[in-house]
Amino acid sequence: MLARHHDRTGSLEATLQRLGTIQFDPLSPLGTNPDLVLQSRVHDYRQGDWQDAAYRRRLLVDGWDKQASLIPPDHWWAQSPFHHWFARRWLRRGVDVESSEAEDILQQVARCGPSTSLELGDQRSDPDLKGSWYGPKRSRHLLKALWDAGRLMTHHRQNGRHAYDLPERVLPQGSRVAEADTDAALEHLIVRRVRAAGMLRPAADAAVWLLPCRRDERDSIAARALDKGRLVELDVEGERYWASPEAVASLDDLRVAEASRHRMRFLAPLDPLMWDRRAISRIFGFEYIWEVYKPRAQRRWGYYVLPVRWGERFVGRFDARCRKGILTIHAWHWEDDITPSRLPDGMPDALHNAARDFLDYLGAQQVILPRGLGREARRAWQKAVR
Repeated sequence: MLARHHDRTGSLEATLQRLGTIQFDPLSPLGTNPDLVLQSRVHDYRQGDWQDAAYRRRLLVDGWDKQASLIPPDHWWAQSPFHHWFARRWLRRGVDVESSEAEDILQQVARCGPSTSLELGDQRSDPDLKGSWYGPKRSRHLLKALWDAGRLMTHHRQNGRHAYDLPERVLPQGSRVAEADTDAALEHLIVRRVRAAGMLRPAADAAVWLLPCRRDERDSIAARALDKGRLVELDVEGERYWASPEAVASLDDLRVAEASRHRMRFLAPLDPLMWDRRAISRIFGFEYIWEVYKPRAQRRWGYYVLPVRWGERFVGRFDARCRKGILTIHAWHWEDDITPSRLPDGMPDALHNAARDFLDYLGAQQVILPRGLGREARRAWQKAVR
């Protein structure tokens, strides 16, 4: 069911609405996480297309879900519980989004339009903030607090920096900015989280279920969503899951099932399918750890490793980087049940198609391959280079 749910392809617009949330991460050895999430679902997607969708067409806006994420602007109304939650957290750290200093920054943005942290607020360093995650400037902390609290939004990014503006000037006309009912907003956030993943365990890790409410509140609100039919409860080998009705319906979609059976996909490390890694281990028998923040000596698989899924099974993973039109695959690891010297019927063709699409997505004209691929897989990659 999960594989079929995530094998649905469509236009960029339809995919963004179907997922509802895409986790943002700035690392980009193969494109950013939004790029990698979308290239596996949108035909002819090219690296960086999400930025045009977000900052010119406003099909997405920067917001917050389980982490910093991209969400459709018509979901903005449901962000208010996060906004209040963050404002309280910042206040406990001595940063007040209602202070006169905060108001001065808001007025500066109102006068000047989209501006970065290099242009807003007091640029002096505070010795007490030395070594802080957000740097030594108090203004940067206040800007982050105002963004977290929904008082400022990202108009665009400039060399990786947020260019801040007022919500009413970022959100498309007709988007709801007014305060929302808290329970309705939380229900939306819970349903969106499950819908993006397809199905999630209520007992999944806290990082998967980060929400601006206690877990018992989440369970009570999820129960209402179940009663309304917005979520479906499943028992998978004795463990409870919440699933979206769309994911359950994919079980009966023979067209998607046939396409899924033959297609290979390279997945983002933070793809919604990969959020609950313990569930992926139990359902697919695939153990995945993202080692990007581990010291080199402690890595087993590599720095930025993409899972490889063929049909309804995971068959491998690879560590790679693309620079100046050259894709360098540092390491390729087949799963234990794959024999590199004799790939299963249909896999070489599926790999060739996936490799060709991936090179097109990256705009790469050359590939450097590692040892351990096997002759058929090596030939598939070589044929994919145009």
